[in-house]
Amino acid sequence: MIVHDLAPGEQIDVHPGHVGMFEESVQFDITTLPGIRNKLFGGDGFFLARLTGPGRVWLQTLTLSNLAGALGPYLSLTEAKGAVEGGFLASVLRKVID
Repeated sequence: MIVHDLAPGEQIDVHPGHVGMFEESVQFDITTLPGIRNKLFGGDGFFLARLTGPGRVWLQTLTLSNLAGALGPYLSLTEAKGAVEGGFLASVLRKVID
């Protein structure tokens, strides 16, 4: 997590998957990437989250799907005796990975 304090009127644009949470005072909008080149060759999608201060925002360095992929090798996703080893998190990650 990266914590950032926005001054009044200060804006940052980030990939929506990296927004962890933000204070109620922060304005959240979705914007499109400018330019046709970005839309055709950007690879990260067409949209950005625009966060406008004042307030604190918490940004995730990994999107949920990338986090699941990074944790996958460390979790046992096999079923044993009708229960998923690793508990609830493993079953959620299985759905994200599949």
